[in-house]
Amino acid sequence: MDDLSPDTSSVYYDDGSISVVGRTINVGHPYNQTYNLASIVGTAHGRENMGLGSVMWCFLSAFGILLGVVTCQTSPVLGITIACMSIAILWKIIQGSCRPYVELKFGGLNNQMLFMKKAEQAAHLAYAINKAIQDMHTPPEPGQPVYNPIFPDPADPVSRNPIFSRN
Repeated sequence: MDDLSPDTSSVYYDDGSISVVGRTINVGHPYNQTYNLASIVGTAHGRENMGLGSVMWCFLSAFGILLGVVTCQTSPVLGITIACMSIAILWKIIQGSCRPYVELKFGGLNNQMLFMKKAEQAAHLAYAINKAIQDMHTPPEPGQPVYNPIFPDPADPVSRNPIFSRN
């Protein structure tokens, strides 16, 4: 039987770590999660904004750089170490503050964020998920059976009663 349902044959997106296949979204290593498309209401994509915690760490890093420069006059090794660690913290905060993401909306407060490396990848993943959801709700082509009907045998009283079914 040639089954062309979106369960197994449709690959909408695959980048090696995230794939949208049929009716599932598979997130690979290190998370190893699978999301069912039937439970997703919609998607959103964009860039993450810098939050209050990130702003606080930026101020602390700037203070650490100034402290390292001042300490460098009396103890060069300690001053350079403090300044370099503060620069590293500031670099990681700035690097991670504007990450592109795809938000999976489940219709409640338990939405999930999938972070991407590029905004184009996030837009493409969101489009692929929306396309898979749309195809999942599209009725089959005319002439294709939706399901195989089971008709009871009128001569057999056991097959007419679903409690005593032989199936």
